[in-house]
Order: sequence, then structure tokens, then C-alpha cells
Amino acid sequence: MKTEVVHFTETPEIQHFAVEKVSRNDNVYGVVWGNVVREYLKTAYSEGSTQADVISDGVKYKVLKRAEITAFYDTDGNTLFDVENTRLEKEYGYVMQEEKMSVASEEKNSNAAEAEEKSSDIEKSGTGKETGEAQEEKAEDTSRDDMPVCNNVPSDPVAIKQMAKEKLEKEMKVAKDKGFAEPIISYLLGRCADDVGLAQDVMQEHKALQKCLDYIYEKARKQAVGNRAAVRDEVVFEWAEDYYHKDDKAEEEKRVKKEATRKQREAENKKNAKKNIGKRKNTDKHKTGKENSAAKPQSEQAVEKETARVKKNSKNIEGQMDLFSMLGL
Repeated sequence: MKTEVVHFTETPEIQHFAVEKVSRNDNVYGVVWGNVVREYLKTAYSEGSTQADVISDGVKYKVLKRAEITAFYDTDGNTLFDVENTRLEKEYGYVMQEEKMSVASEEKNSNAAEAEEKSSDIEKSGTGKETGEAQEEKAEDTSRDDMPVCNNVPSDPVAIKQMAKEKLEKEMKVAKDKGFAEPIISYLLGRCADDVGLAQDVMQEHKALQKCLDYIYEKARKQAVGNRAAVRDEVVFEWAEDYYHKDDKAEEEKRVKKEATRKQREAENKKNAKKNIGKRKNTDKHKTGKENSAAKPQSEQAVEKETARVKKNSKNIEGQMDLFSMLGL
């Protein structure tokens, strides 16, 4: 008997990995298939292969990635369901954030257990009056406890959401186009309050509201016909989320490095240009001096020579005209 294939699509209102389905066509995986998708995203998605085998709750499933959708089969080759690739891409970001939080939580619990064990060892090392070494070690541990936490992003979901909220509100104050930014900020604040994964993405150091707006402008520009582009609000909001979920840290670091190199090159070019101008001025000044010294003999010396000749050939007294001199005789 052939079973009906269920299609899971990417829409802004879906609840990713919701525990229970409310209705047959509510676009929610449910527990069993949700676990299958999670396992695929955690173990095989990043490999980039078009085919993969995953085991979820002891059951083996086959996965085939196509151009637009990814299909999930049972071991007999029967298609169970398929998911739009755009939805899987977003859910992969959520799963990776959960993994990071899980690792951070385990490290925190491990450090707490080690600190507790160390404190217990110190208490057992001496009875009554503590030794000087134990007192010194205890004081050192106390000073560490009083030090502020230096992590940029805490592991507590409530704290993460609050920090994301404060960052977005702060960036809103300096936004260039507040009329365009306000509805997007309002939407992101609401989503961050519900989704700790998005809040963590917002808290990434290289992510910024203005870059998000530029990303949306660029997406709209690609869809424009002539100089106009009409985009629905929900699409704009989806683009905003896409920007924060996008793994572009390496790309951003490359851009910043390239921009720094460009500015350094411009500064060097300006510096060299000033040096060349200074050299040209000195050369022109030196050349002008030579020309003046060379021009003087040709003009003034000729006049002086002619004056001496006139005086030599002249036999008249001052105030008289020497006709012979005038005639060159």
C-alpha cells in the first residue's frame, strides 16, 4: 500500500522542531520525524553529500538531497517525507547553536564539579587550624570567584535574549534609516524573545543592524524591475533572520582585512605623492635658479658690454650724443 508523502515547507510562521503536531497539515515534524531530521543535520548535513544514511531511535533511514528538497526514505526505499532545503538550512543553524550551548553547559558543570571537589580536598587536608598553604589556596579560590565573568555571550538563555535585546535597541538609535529599521527591529526583538538561537546569532560580534539592512537592500535590488521592487513584509523579515543565521564570519574577516589593506595602500600612496611633489618643487626651484643665472649674462652682460663699448668709443662729454657710436662706428 502506497503511503502519502508529506511535504514540509519553509514559512515564517512555522515552529521549528515543535514537539507535537496539532493537525495533520500544520507543517510540524512531530517527535519521530523531528528526531530523524535532527540526526541528519547533526551527522551528515555538513558533509555536502547528496546521499546519506542516518539512524534515529535505533531505526535506519535513507536521505537523498535534491535541488530544491531533501527526501527521507525508509530502508525499503519508500518515501516518508521531504523538506525544502531552505528550511533545512535554517534548522541546521538552530541545531548547531543548540550543540554549542550543550557543550558550554557541560563545560560549566564540569568546572563546577572540579571546583567543588577541590574545595572538599582542601577541607579534608587539615583539621582545626588550616595550614598556611591551605589558607593561601583558599584565598586564591575566593578571589577567582569574585572576578567578573569575561565571556562575551553567557550560556544562560535568559541572559542571551536580554543582551540581544539591548544590542538591537542600541543599534536602532544610530540607524541611518529609522523608518525602515523600526519594523525590522520590532520583529527581531519579538523573535529573539522566543528563539534563543536567533538571539545568539544577533550577539555575534561581526553582526550589525546596518549590515542587516544593507543585506535586505541588496536582496531587494536583485528582485527589482527597473528602479522599483515590491517585497512583502514577511519576506523582508525572513531576509533579516537569514542575515543573522548566515555563517559569514570568515567572509567578514576577509572583507575587513581587504579594507584595511586598501586604506593602508591609500595612505602610502598619499605619502609617496607628497614626497614626489616636494622633490618636484626642489627640482623646479633648482632649475629656475640655473635658468636665471644663465639668463643674466645673456641679457645684463650684453647690456654692460654694449655700454662699455659706447663709453670707449665716445669722445663727447656727458649730455652730448655720439653719432658714431649710434651708427656703430
